[in-house]
Amino acid sequence: MATTRKRVKMPKQQVKHMTTSSYVMLIGLIAFVAMIGILFQHALITEKNTEIRDLQKTLEDAIQVNDSKEGQLVTNMNLQSIEAQARGYGMSEPVQEQYRRELVTEKKEESLMTDSQIVRSWFENLF
Repeated sequence: MATTRKRVKMPKQQVKHMTTSSYVMLIGLIAFVAMIGILFQHALITEKNTEIRDLQKTLEDAIQVNDSKEGQLVTNMNLQSIEAQARGYGMSEPVQEQYRRELVTEKKEESLMTDSQIVRSWFENLF
């Protein structure tokens, strides 16, 4: 025999809505993550800034040592030994015929127009 049973209907599940406290917690969590990101970024920037300052200090020290060494070279340069070495290679004082004299005079560039003509032409072009 066949029996039929009535089906028992399951009650529909209600749609869950977020409450105000859930929204506040979600916003707080997002703000917390954002703040951690900002702090992490700030730490990276500070670390890079420290590296840059260290490199600048190293560069300044190297420049200072270079200037010091250059000064030592200039003060230790013995011109008499350089002249002796040059004479050893056959260099000698030039004779009178080897001198070449140049006459240098200042040449003032002369404009084709006077100053008043320049000013007048400027005003004419302006208006």
